[in-house]
Amino acid sequence: MFILTIILKYILTNLKEHKLRTSVMLLSILLSTILLFVSLSIGASYESAQKKMARGMTGSATISVTTKDSATGISLDDIPDLPEIGVKVGIITGSAIYHKEGYYESMDLIAAEIKALNQINKLRLVNGEEITDFSGNQVILPDRFTSKFSIEKGDLITLQVKGMPVTFEVGEIAAYDTIFLRQTRGTTALFPLDTLRKLVSQTDGYNEILIEPAKGVTTAELKNALQNNMPNHIYDISEIVNEAQIAADARQKSMPFFLISFFALTISVFIIYSSYKVVTLDRLPIIGTFRSIGATEKEVTKVFLFESLIYGLLGGLFGIPIGMLILKFILRGIGKTLSNGIEIPVIISPLSIILPFAVAMVVSISSSWLPIRRASRLPIKDIVLGRVDEKHVSNKATILIGIVLFIISIILPRIAPKSMLYPAGGFSLLGLITAAILNIPLITNLISSGMERLYEVIFKGEGKLSARNIRDNKNVTQNIALLFISLSAVIVISVVGNFVTTYIIDVFHGAELDGLANGDMDQSFVEKVRNMDGIKKILPIYIMENSVQANRNNLIRLEATDNLDWYSSMFALNYSNGLLEQAFYEFHHERNILLSENCMDRTGISVNDIISLSYNGMEYRYRVIGSFKSRATDAEAVIPSYYATQDFGMQTYKLLAYTAVDPEAIIIQIRDLFGETPNWSRTVKEFTTDALATVEAFLQPMHSMTWLILLLATVGVINNLLINYIQKRRSIAMYKSVGLSNRQNIQITLLEGFSSGLIGAVIAVFVSYLEIQTIFLVAGPKITMVPELKHSTFILAGIAGIVINLIGSVAPILKSHQMKLVEEIKFE
Repeated sequence: MFILTIILKYILTNLKEHKLRTSVMLLSILLSTILLFVSLSIGASYESAQKKMARGMTGSATISVTTKDSATGISLDDIPDLPEIGVKVGIITGSAIYHKEGYYESMDLIAAEIKALNQINKLRLVNGEEITDFSGNQVILPDRFTSKFSIEKGDLITLQVKGMPVTFEVGEIAAYDTIFLRQTRGTTALFPLDTLRKLVSQTDGYNEILIEPAKGVTTAELKNALQNNMPNHIYDISEIVNEAQIAADARQKSMPFFLISFFALTISVFIIYSSYKVVTLDRLPIIGTFRSIGATEKEVTKVFLFESLIYGLLGGLFGIPIGMLILKFILRGIGKTLSNGIEIPVIISPLSIILPFAVAMVVSISSSWLPIRRASRLPIKDIVLGRVDEKHVSNKATILIGIVLFIISIILPRIAPKSMLYPAGGFSLLGLITAAILNIPLITNLISSGMERLYEVIFKGEGKLSARNIRDNKNVTQNIALLFISLSAVIVISVVGNFVTTYIIDVFHGAELDGLANGDMDQSFVEKVRNMDGIKKILPIYIMENSVQANRNNLIRLEATDNLDWYSSMFALNYSNGLLEQAFYEFHHERNILLSENCMDRTGISVNDIISLSYNGMEYRYRVIGSFKSRATDAEAVIPSYYATQDFGMQTYKLLAYTAVDPEAIIIQIRDLFGETPNWSRTVKEFTTDALATVEAFLQPMHSMTWLILLLATVGVINNLLINYIQKRRSIAMYKSVGLSNRQNIQITLLEGFSSGLIGAVIAVFVSYLEIQTIFLVAGPKITMVPELKHSTFILAGIAGIVINLIGSVAPILKSHQMKLVEEIKFE
């Protein structure tokens, strides 16, 4: 026990004295803990923010009740008193246009009892006060709108309501992310209930009732209770948001952060393992002394594991709070960048605290166990004499396995059936990484043989020695593996992130389209748009969703058009096998149908099949004349408009596509034309701008966090080079004793660093290219764009690998410069 106390005291003293080494190991565990914590927490935070954005003004209400006859209002008394109901709020809606200096802004007007409204979505005034006197011709506007148009409290603004100008006083200015939050362009304005009733001529009832479930009641339970107690032929009862889809979207957005965490944890294992090799090698003489006076292998192992436990404990304890600060910073940045301009709440679950802390402990102990066990089992004589050089072990079987795995990983996703593409792709990615690591010793030896001849010509003996030093050197191959993992992660994340940005914002790539209007439209509405100044082309489209079956397979979205030529160009349809001119002609004159490729794969239908379209108990025979791909439309099927009206009784259009001289001016007039009719109307430019802001907001933190991976790689490189120095310091001392100068030693060390950095960079570029090909090969059936691979991404990553290794070489150079030859050279 006395010996154990002495060793423990010595190691604790070393923690204080060897500040650099202690900092390196703490930093690796700390960064891993932070990344994992952020990855776990950011998904829940995204989900909360997306729910907030999807619900908009409805807040905590999850059910909407309206009448099927839009001309008839609904009363709060129409909602039965049920235990499942928590709060119910009546909403009156209207629309208006705000015009200033040539700019038009569409406005949704809402009104409700303020007290009830605050229960589902509390108003938050920018001045921090409460609403006291809100009546007459007052209006409450969001700060996002008032700052845009330089409007202050007390100012007068004029709105066009039903074509007539009406002036209002700005009673208050409120935070945007309350009842004013919306997913579409435009602005929401809050009016006193009596004022809006007069404006929209609705003396009693409401347009909509929003209902929040009682505590402990789910949305589904509330919906079922309402449907069972209210006549379905009079009322529409619907969920406001699809919470399952929101959760799935949030998980998809947080996946890149889990990818970063995976790489960070892998690198941390390398770092901690190599760090403990440094620790054990550096302390071998002292350990040998204590072993010689009675300390057992088990006692030494326990002490070192206790030290690693301290690192894990400190990394976990400090990593969680720092992770919270970083999470808040990331989410604040995303919230400000999003076009909605909302505050994303920080959601931290118990799992997101417990798991990173546990991982910090487990990774720290498990990574250190192998070098500790090896050091504790060394013979006392070897420990005292410092003989710790690792023996060369032939690994032909390992290399053979690596080569076979590499070949399988390349071939598998190319021969796998579509149903197995995702498992094959996942195996391929892991296989490529594993195969590269297994083959790094072989690749290093082959390249070093060539470098030896080249360096001998350029750098003489120093160059030849530096190339020879990296051959059959486990520390160098481990260093190259560390660089390879880090650089390939950065390359893949950058390329995939850039592609995702381009893919999402470029939905209408190749589409001859300027704007879209989505809402109920009759023929007179279409004619009014057609007669607007500046309109070039206008294409009204019928839409039927989840109501028509093809051979008993539900069609998610069926669209109908009276001009297939314009439809094809406006939505950039790519016909799988081409579409003959005759088919264009026949399309409108017979019951013909076009199906998307995804729909044909899902249903098993083929071109030229005669299929049965069923609707409301009736069946109609259609001939499949072609298949298509398109990113600009979600349609699974397209039929002629004539047969949509004849067979399925379509009366109102749901979608209007157009091209125009001034798309922005047209979309403002279309929004005004809709009046109080719910609609989603945007120009392609507006859609692209909003999509770009959203995507960049979510991906920017991911790109920024790749720097943490490079930082971890730098830490790991320094560790490995220090290990390499410790294991070679006796031979370096021997060389110095026979005339090796400091300049020559620096040259040899830098050449070794440059060479291993170059090898790591080359492997990373090559393997990451194959990984990217695999990713897009798997995703290929679902995308129509070819990824653009920029040479600069690969080149910069390669240069970064070399620079990191050269920076890491400074540590062994400084160590060797301070070397005392007499202490390093020992005789048995």
